Amino acid sequence: MGETAGKMVSGDDLAVWRDSVGEYAGHTQDLYANCVSAYHAFDGLPRLVDGLRLLSVNAGLVSARAGDYGRSIRVLTNFATESVTRLRDVIPQMLSLKRETYETVGSVMRSINDIGKLEAAGTIIMRGQGGQAASLGAVSGAWRARVRTLSAAASRLSTANDHLVAAVRVAREVMLQVELIAANIAIEATTAGPWEAELTAIAETIRAKSVELRAMVDDAGRNLRNATETIVALVGVGSRT
Repeated sequence: MGETAGKMVSGDDLAVWRDSVGEYAGHTQDLYANCVSAYHAFDGLPRLVDGLRLLSVNAGLVSARAGDYGRSIRVLTNFATESVTRLRDVIPQMLSLKRETYETVGSVMRSINDIGKLEAAGTIIMRGQGGQAASLGAVSGAWRARVRTLSAAASRLSTANDHLVAAVRVAREVMLQVELIAANIAIEATTAGPWEAELTAIAETIRAKSVELRAMVDDAGRNLRNATETIVALVGVGSRT
């Protein structure tokens, strides 16, 4: 996006000063939806964490009553408690990143809107004055400033996105741990004598929670990948001014 006067579309009367917003359109139309959806995927995470914590406590209580039958279960519930604690600690970080992302995406969209208005004004000036670049100085300066603002906001959004990717990675690791714990509790329950039915029910409920967590992680991951493509494109905008 250098200092070219414009590009000819079909005759002088259709000359366009710049159309960078047209270039961004394919990238930005779903930016807000993808960023927001990545966070909304975890709206049920606090409730899920509470459910897993209660299940871990219940499994521990049953294993204690089961005596020697529940020795292995008690080890597994300790692992479950550690996993749930790790997942719980991610929630405040996600909330902070969510607020930051909302604000930054708003800045990106406002910058794009301003750029579009400036480019339209530049086109009007160019057509009215025969494409004299000198007449576009003020508009060009304002355009450059808004493009730099856009690029800076995109960089902040990229950082927030990277932090969310790391948080989602933790959620995925916990999901795999919970799946493994549920499977092992189910296996141990088969040798728990009179406690088998109760422990099996707990294992099945934990497994159901892990399925729910997997859906959250997959949904967030899909939206993050889509948002990342857009963010990478926008970060490079500043280098083209």
